[in-house]
Amino acid sequence: MDLKELITRSQAIRTRYHELERANHGTEWTIDEDLLALSNDIGNLDRLVMTKNGRYYDETPYTLEHKLAENIWWLIELSDRLDVDIESELEKFLTEKEQL
Repeated sequence: MDLKELITRSQAIRTRYHELERANHGTEWTIDEDLLALSNDIGNLDRLVMTKNGRYYDETPYTLEHKLAENIWWLIELSDRLDVDIESELEKFLTEKEQL
């Protein structure tokens, strides 16, 4: 599966979440609320990494792999909402790093 398809699928899933947000809260989450959700998931990821390294105990119902994927999903969502072409920006970033 290529990045374009992953982005399209991510956007479709987020559209469904927006429907739930409107149904349950009257409005969609703001970009700030999305960023807070990402921050929370980064914290969960950190605990899972610490658990894997024997420095914490596993208290989340998630796996390390799941949280890594979910954090990527949030980044795709935020880039979409902020009108950032994440595919293009990732290409530029990787090219710059390769040249270093």
